[in-house]
Amino acid sequence: SIAVSEADKNGDIDEIKQYRDARWVTPPEALWRIYGFELSKNSPPVKQLQLHLPNMHMVSFQAAQNIERVVNREGVEKSMLTEYFEANRLHEDARSILYRDFPEWYTWQTSRNNKYWRKRVRDTGGQIGRIVSAHPAEGERYYLRVLLNHVTHATSYEDLRTVNGEILPTFHEAAERRGLIEGDNTLDESLTESTLYEMPSSLRRLFATILVFCEPSDVRGLWEKHLDAMSEDYRRSNPSKVAVEQLVLIDIRNMLQSMGKEIESFPLPDIQEEYDTSIGVTREIFEESTIELNVEDTYLSDSLNSDQRAAYDEIMSAIDRDEGGVFFVDGPGGTGKTFLYRALLAVVRGQKKIAIATATSGVAASIMPGGRTTHSRFKIPLGIDDGGFCSFTKQSGTAKLLQSASLIIWDEASMTKRQAVEALDNSMRDVMSRPDLPFGGKTVVFGGDFRQVLPVVRKGSRAQIINSSLRRSYLWDSMRHLKLVRNMRAHSDPWFAEYLLHIGDGKEETNRDGEVAFQTRYVCQELGRTLTLIH
Repeated sequence: SIAVSEADKNGDIDEIKQYRDARWVTPPEALWRIYGFELSKNSPPVKQLQLHLPNMHMVSFQAAQNIERVVNREGVEKSMLTEYFEANRLHEDARSILYRDFPEWYTWQTSRNNKYWRKRVRDTGGQIGRIVSAHPAEGERYYLRVLLNHVTHATSYEDLRTVNGEILPTFHEAAERRGLIEGDNTLDESLTESTLYEMPSSLRRLFATILVFCEPSDVRGLWEKHLDAMSEDYRRSNPSKVAVEQLVLIDIRNMLQSMGKEIESFPLPDIQEEYDTSIGVTREIFEESTIELNVEDTYLSDSLNSDQRAAYDEIMSAIDRDEGGVFFVDGPGGTGKTFLYRALLAVVRGQKKIAIATATSGVAASIMPGGRTTHSRFKIPLGIDDGGFCSFTKQSGTAKLLQSASLIIWDEASMTKRQAVEALDNSMRDVMSRPDLPFGGKTVVFGGDFRQVLPVVRKGSRAQIINSSLRRSYLWDSMRHLKLVRNMRAHSDPWFAEYLLHIGDGKEETNRDGEVAFQTRYVCQELGRTLTLIH
């Protein structure tokens, strides 16, 4: 393998140049690409067939459209499935064809106001159908899929629920009456079908979900039949059958724990201690302690500018002395907040300590190693009020993770409501049994820029939005404020960086609607010139 790492004097890395420099193409591939031959092909073509319960199909429309008009639009009630029923009603030769086989004999036609299945001119078009997947935990939608895979002649949902002239109340009862879900047949079929297109890790999660929600009667039989498919990824690197089985069991155990169940409550093989590297350690701690450390990140602390270095030293001092502290890194976009976070995470994790990386938004979380959204990591309820708590108990894995953490980072905190931050504070004071200290005495680093996106308050006034901001929290005055002012992203154009700050600080002249007129020298009037500058 080849690793190319080159940074300029400011520590900026050109990832596109790295990719171009390190890419290696074999002569056959080069020849194939030069002549423009197909790189991949899907044969036969697969038609994805919609699956939905009555009146629960997807309807697409423009955001500005009137919802009432959309709902009353001609043809809005039609879908692939409802028109399959209609085709069975209209065409006698369609009644012997299963829904999944329909694309072989009929083509799906759509226009502005009409949707329907049209019989192919030739006997078959070489196209096959596949009904979109449904999980057993979805209940009625899953049993509807079971019926569609086995029952022909149906002209309505009611037809599918009719067995021997009796209309049954649910698809589950209809499938059971037809003998389609007797015993563990449907669960076995679900796993077998998923083997064709799911990764082994997804199969293990499906198996764990079946154990929790579907109550199979022969757990051991399902385990033995599908073990090979669930262990395919482990078997590539481990020749020992016993070790492979143990790794699968450990993975399934962790999934069951995340669903509030223990593997011991199911008749599966025992987990042997010598194969379990996380005995006595919760899944959350195990996940955080095994985050892969990027070697390049370990050198980031050497490239910090003076503002970043001052913030870094103060935060690391609190961690090293184990005295705790709450910090807020305040910096406009481009001042290197994420760069600072990555440096902190690398050093703390390099010391074999636990550092939790979170952010309010998924995008911000994804650019930090091991990053998670705050709602996911801290179990923060969506509808949170003053004085609320997070949705984890003092004995949970999340609580044990917070107790073990040396550093907690919460990026884009300026976007979140103060009630969410206060809920974490309340929960951590309880978990750490230190009610007198913010966040139970842990080192917590918040970051963000209040010039950007503020918390979203549905139909809220300006005053309500400001009141929901972190700056209105009782925690704000207890935070140590660390400022980053040097724009690293626009360091070659200090005027533009200053101009952005003026807009964010509300110092630029605006019109009556509060809009800023962008200066014409920074506006590209021609599309061609814009493309040239960008690319």
